[in-house]
Amino acid sequence: MNENHNRKVDTRVVVETPEGVDFQFVIAGPGTRAWAWLIDNLLKLGILAGVGILLSAVGVFADSSGNFVTGIMSIIGFVMNWFYGSLFESWMNGQTPGKKSAGLRVVRTNGTPIDVTSAIGRNFLRTADMLPFCYTVGLISMLMTRRMQRLGDLVFDTMVIDERREWISRTGGLTANIEPLLRSECPRRFSVPERTLAVIERLFESDRIISDARREEIARPLSEALRKRLGYQDPAPDPRNPHTYFRTQGFRHTQFILRVLKTFADDPSGSKGNSKNPQASANRTAMKKERSERDSSYEENRQLAGLSSGEPGSES
Repeated sequence: MNENHNRKVDTRVVVETPEGVDFQFVIAGPGTRAWAWLIDNLLKLGILAGVGILLSAVGVFADSSGNFVTGIMSIIGFVMNWFYGSLFESWMNGQTPGKKSAGLRVVRTNGTPIDVTSAIGRNFLRTADMLPFCYTVGLISMLMTRRMQRLGDLVFDTMVIDERREWISRTGGLTANIEPLLRSECPRRFSVPERTLAVIERLFESDRIISDARREEIARPLSEALRKRLGYQDPAPDPRNPHTYFRTQGFRHTQFILRVLKTFADDPSGSKGNSKNPQASANRTAMKKERSERDSSYEENRQLAGLSSGEPGSES
């Protein structure tokens, strides 16, 4: 019974950092990847058609022969065929326009962003995946690997993940008595990546045997990076009751990231109804206005999410 259960197909992959924080990725299947591929190819055909029309018009006015237009089109076609995916995945952090529209992204198998070498290499090996026709080799390779990797992914240690987010149910009661952050307390960017919220939630899950002091230690670098991102400053002690301030200083980083979770989670209570907290609703409304910035700052967001693992180069 257990053996059959372990063999059950699952498109989720969990990457655990050295600090014991898990990142869960959903692997993109052949259908979703085929849809992204179709969009990219339609875009390439549209670009080629537009350039062809433009060159034809220029050729008429310049009284040039058709060989000029044909030659330029051949060069552009070659560049589009071999470098379209490489350039976009390098520039857009693992996404092409087709992948972006389908909610997909190419990352390394350890969850870190793809580099230029991997982007170029996996796309150059696409030719081998297309053999003998219609990506037969690539499809067989995907079906035989746990992360659904084609040959280019296997050689360059990458995988394609589905970043489309479903409703996330937060740990029940985790933020019940926590006050959300106010927009006035955060003068800088008022948004936190979903990936970072998942790290915070994982840190507080009940199946983790960890002391409060150790949790505070792990939370510190993430808290400091989020404070810098949001522009948050701890309030000064209340002269009338300074004991409360000093009593909470021992776990101030833990409390702060819980406030972040309370503020930026879609629904911290885990229910799909409207929040009973008007301030939390106002905060989420302000946050949604800046959500469009998330894709353009993916590198920064990924570094924030990897703080607990002590990844180098994080401002965090």
